[in-house]
Amino acid sequence: MEIIKPQKIKKGDVVGVISPSTPVVSKQELSRGMKTLESMGFRPKLGPKALEVHASYQAGTREDRLSDLHAMFADDEVKAIFCTSGGYAAIQLLPDIDWDIIRKNPKVFMGYSDITTLLNPIHEKTGLVTFHGPMILGLDSETKGGKYTVRNFKNALTKGETGKLPAYTEWKVLKQGKTEGTLVGGNLNILLSLIGTPYEPKWDDKILFWEETDETIEGIDNYLWRLRLAKVFKKIDGMIVGKVTNICSIEEDNDKWAALEKPPVLEDVILRATEGFNFPILYNADFGHDVPSLTIPVGAKAKLDCPSPGRIGGVSLIEKYLE
Repeated sequence: MEIIKPQKIKKGDVVGVISPSTPVVSKQELSRGMKTLESMGFRPKLGPKALEVHASYQAGTREDRLSDLHAMFADDEVKAIFCTSGGYAAIQLLPDIDWDIIRKNPKVFMGYSDITTLLNPIHEKTGLVTFHGPMILGLDSETKGGKYTVRNFKNALTKGETGKLPAYTEWKVLKQGKTEGTLVGGNLNILLSLIGTPYEPKWDDKILFWEETDETIEGIDNYLWRLRLAKVFKKIDGMIVGKVTNICSIEEDNDKWAALEKPPVLEDVILRATEGFNFPILYNADFGHDVPSLTIPVGAKAKLDCPSPGRIGGVSLIEKYLE
């Protein structure tokens, strides 16, 4: 499929804000995020159904959320679409998304967490480059690392430059090697929900990036082995692990675990699950939940450079991803 590159957004552009998954739980955070968009020179436009609540955990009915998604893509005034927050309900939209509306009206579409459910299928079904990046709830330059997040957000969408992605922390090499491929990924748990469906990414020649939060080592180990059993590791050319935040202790789930030996560290879990595969692995890159975060174009060509285990590696975008 031909890759479709969205247009750069510029100062004065109208940008849409929708809620494809969970409801807006804090009007204050939403207001702060909208003001951050305005501070970058954009004019945010809230979707008609973006503040709806349905069945407690959904931002409006499925039809409401589909309507806002379609309307924002079809609206010629809107030059980019951002999501308020994640959740678990975005998967409900997939069967009835009108891919032609998106294909005929390509524009920046961004989110993370549950929005992973939309980022990758939109790219697979239409060829449009999408963006794994900040939600509007939480977009604030005054938080820790907020300036890094907002600066990368703006640069990625207004400039679309190639070159090495800037690091906020040190990105550690777990498995050495160099490779080039197309970026796909997002939240690990949400990616797994696409496996075996018509919306599963095509993994060949891809560099898989993933992050996770509020999970146990045991749970992440299980997720990675599910990827292995689905033969994802036989197809991808590289892996980038982002921030894995709020790892829960197994002992907290059940006191009986406290008497057993300590679980392995995450790095060892990743290496064991990918044992026998030679693709390079970069660890602790700056993207994830509630952390200083890059904006990463899904569908863009990238180069992964992992010199040797324990050293610092990097990722470079090697092809323009915006028009």
